[in-house]
Amino acid sequence: MTATTYKRPNEGFTLLEMLIAITILAVGLLGVAGLQASSIRRNVFAMKNTEATALIEDKIEEYRNTPYADITEGTVTETGLGSGGTFTRISIIQDSAPINDTKEITVQVTWSDPSDHLVSFQTIVSD
Repeated sequence: MTATTYKRPNEGFTLLEMLIAITILAVGLLGVAGLQASSIRRNVFAMKNTEATALIEDKIEEYRNTPYADITEGTVTETGLGSGGTFTRISIIQDSAPINDTKEITVQVTWSDPSDHLVSFQTIVSD
């Protein structure tokens, strides 16, 4: 009579297989978390950039609606603008630039978060 050996079928996963699967999952989740943080930072920058552009457009529109003779040459600085008062707007007006009977208006908006940012628009108005 021959002895028969009974083989048990493989059931479940081994501890090593589970550790490898968990490690792969953890690395994947850390990558997704890093992308999420980067995406949030870029969205905040885009929101600030949009707000700075709106502040510039408002000022340029104000100058365009002002009579030519009332626009005086010089530099005007406004601080504490926008949400949280984080924006500074600088308006620079030059007479007869680039040609006579015109005024070149440059409006810049700056902010820090934590690095410094600058958005600048330029227009020319004439008499």
